Amino acid sequence: MYVNYESAGLAGQPSPSIWASCPVDKALLAPEELGYVFDDFVDPVSTDSSIPNWELAGDNADIDNVADVVNGQILMQGSGTDNDSCTIFKNDMYLLTKNSGKRFWFEASVKPTNAGTADDYALFVGLIESVGATAEMIADDGASIIDEDFVGFAALSNATTIQDWDAVINIGGSANFPVTVEADAGEIGTSYIKLGMAFDGQQTITFYVDGAVVDTYDIDNLDSDTMSHEFTVALGVKQCEATAALGMYADWVRFAYDKQNHGR
Repeated sequence: MYVNYESAGLAGQPSPSIWASCPVDKALLAPEELGYVFDDFVDPVSTDSSIPNWELAGDNADIDNVADVVNGQILMQGSGTDNDSCTIFKNDMYLLTKNSGKRFWFEASVKPTNAGTADDYALFVGLIESVGATAEMIADDGASIIDEDFVGFAALSNATTIQDWDAVINIGGSANFPVTVEADAGEIGTSYIKLGMAFDGQQTITFYVDGAVVDTYDIDNLDSDTMSHEFTVALGVKQCEATAALGMYADWVRFAYDKQNHGR
């Protein structure tokens, strides 16, 4: 696949295709206008108990800094027991509403620990309402995400192995949801991948993998004008077999959102 690096950016950097339209300087100059989250996971983690600037939930959660990485990484995984989980998340921040003029931008650089035919676990990277950001964000069988509002990327289990990344959106409890916007949007492998999204403030969410557009979703298809709860950034792991620890590395996460209608 041809990749334009002016749009996609370097492998370890945020993608210009997503972030060129984001007024990041407002986070410092006018924080009342732009919310901004960035973490490259340099700060020390208290192993399995707390992570700076994030909430942690999980059943036998196993989380720690990756040693000897200058720019920071964390490893999230189960301890090796069936149905172990590890979820990190922020507090409520952003309400997705069509025609609001309130845009968002999201991107995370992550790497699964395993990608073989016997690696039965599941992952989620994206935005979810806070009530869903729990130890049970991903079902014990790894085949689904909790039935709450979410938008992002899921690599689910088919009962024997982890599947490729899908772009997904859900309204908790609504008919015809969740929706797989793009199946196999990103290939599961053991190299870093950048998973990104952007909302234009009107109707369209665009999904990106490694800075390249993979699909769009028109939120006119939602059951109402708005998702019903504010979103939090969340990354999650669910181990679906009793085996060696399985999970995900995270290099960085970046999220920004308009607090006011950017057209006014």
